[in-house]
Amino acid sequence: QIGDFACGTGTLLSAAYSRLGLLHELHGGDPEALHAPMMKQGLVGLDVLSIAVHLTAAMLAGAHPGAPFDGDCLLTMPWAAQNGEGEVNVGSLDLLAPHVQSRLIGQAAATTAGGRGPENVEDLTSLVGHDRFDLVIMNPPFTRPTNHEASHANVPIPAYAAFDTTPAEQEAMSARVKALTADAPSNDYAGLASHFAELAHRKVRGDGAVALVLPLSALSGGSWDGVRAQWRDGYRDTVVVTIAGAGDDESSFSADTGMAECLLVAFRDNGGAPARREARAMCAVLSRQPESAVRGELVAAAIRRAIGGGGVRRLEDGPVGGTPILIGNEYCGELLDCPLPRDGPWPLAGVADLSLAQTAHQIERGVLPPLAPGAGALSLPVARIGDYARSGPVHRAIGSPTSNPRGAFAIHRPPITPAPTYPALWAHDNQRERALVVEPDSEGRVADVSARGAEQAARIQATATRAHYNSELRFNSQSLVVAMTERPAIGGRAWPSVILGDPEHEYAFALWCNSTLGLLLHWWTANKTQAGRGTTTVTAIPRIPALDMRALSPKQHEAAREAFEALRGQRFLPFDQIDEDPARAELDRRLLLDVLGLPPSLCAEGGPMALLRRKLAAEPQIHGGKRTRVVFEGGGERTERRPPR
Repeated sequence: QIGDFACGTGTLLSAAYSRLGLLHELHGGDPEALHAPMMKQGLVGLDVLSIAVHLTAAMLAGAHPGAPFDGDCLLTMPWAAQNGEGEVNVGSLDLLAPHVQSRLIGQAAATTAGGRGPENVEDLTSLVGHDRFDLVIMNPPFTRPTNHEASHANVPIPAYAAFDTTPAEQEAMSARVKALTADAPSNDYAGLASHFAELAHRKVRGDGAVALVLPLSALSGGSWDGVRAQWRDGYRDTVVVTIAGAGDDESSFSADTGMAECLLVAFRDNGGAPARREARAMCAVLSRQPESAVRGELVAAAIRRAIGGGGVRRLEDGPVGGTPILIGNEYCGELLDCPLPRDGPWPLAGVADLSLAQTAHQIERGVLPPLAPGAGALSLPVARIGDYARSGPVHRAIGSPTSNPRGAFAIHRPPITPAPTYPALWAHDNQRERALVVEPDSEGRVADVSARGAEQAARIQATATRAHYNSELRFNSQSLVVAMTERPAIGGRAWPSVILGDPEHEYAFALWCNSTLGLLLHWWTANKTQAGRGTTTVTAIPRIPALDMRALSPKQHEAAREAFEALRGQRFLPFDQIDEDPARAELDRRLLLDVLGLPPSLCAEGGPMALLRRKLAAEPQIHGGKRTRVVFEGGGERTERRPPR
């Protein structure tokens, strides 16, 4: 059985069926003789749009137009209508239920083709049960019910707003899906795509495969953590394909989403293996979009050959790059065999230069690998930020810049007094944030003057610190991963605070995070769904690997403070210009040589660190296709067009 529970016009289902027929023929079978049983019992295509289901039926039936068949399982699923038990229908997601109701399938059949007999309905019901599909292949909708999209500002719950549903119907449908996924890792923050991924998981049998087109956030978004854990622990022979594109359109496999996507193919474990091997995935990164179906098939065949040939390079192999994906002698991308982390993102997505991924992986483990030919590996004390620091509160708990704040403070931007009692670093202003020290841009006023409100404000004020982490980093316009304030300030929406155990460690922390190596690790672990951005969250900051502040001696921390003071007046270019930034090169030199005591050859002109900066500046995820560059002149800055990269 092959199923697509969001079949649209049938492209994926038809492609899978065509491939199956070809393999059947290559093994001596007759594809035309296979047609009738496949149409009746093998192919399941569901959608909420009747015209889409009819187009799917036409495509599948047209595979062998001269071969008659009796029945099919191509159904229009009820949407928003009340079912017989007073619950609202939610399309294919109704099939998340443990047992499929005949009434639901009968209603779907009636909508699609005028109805079926009771016996036919029972047959169809059995076809869509759990744990019975050999392949579930889907390109599901990506909309999020949580209404983050600005284009949906006037729609209460966009994911359920199709066909002019009322706000009440949208609420009921959202509640229905939440009930069906109460024990599932999918969630509304990840969006409908995660619920369809859960549907695929429930429908596929042991040893069966899932093949999904998903938003790139499925690999790196925090809301997808549980789904990734399910894939890691419950599947094998996983292949992930992404595109190293400079823009969202260039990183998409679909014609109409306009957002970065990934392909995931994996086989579900059958539960019989006594002990799991290390969870790993083959990660393919294409240099560009396949421009046609033929090109896509050639690329897929090249990936299969590379995997089947064995010897695929691993993430752990050091900065040597991946295994090339070749069509003849034409380079199409690279392949890397990667361990899947226990938590956090699967970071190898859309990376053009896989030696950067291998370098970041080594540094995470406390080894600075050879960054240039002839260099040697060095030891670095690295730990997760959460091992020695904690992140401050989320901005919703702090307050909001409105007259009716939800948190402890009403946030006023800019400050309304010359010396605020509760200064805050709240939002971004790129030109204000070129140097290591940034002035607070906002002021908090206690929102609730009662004893409870004062206690809440005191609790937030206790998290005030000088070090603030950039949670919304835009690589191609911003210059800082960590900003320092002159005196402790409350963190904000874009700059949550990081509270270190010893305030004297803040200088080394700021130097590291704003160095080339600090940027590398932030980029490696960030959510890179949007081109030119590397975002994180307050809860994810503690998971980011960084220099272990506890491993530095008091003398090294003193050297870090001296280096910080020497650099505090310098202006840094945006990160996409890291290769041409003398201030960044000087920061690297002072951190690596003066503070950490590493060999001077690392920072020699044209040496390993210069090469690393050039590699980062060339990454599509860093520059995002930006066609201008920042130029400092006098006390200001201007932009000018830059030559093609």
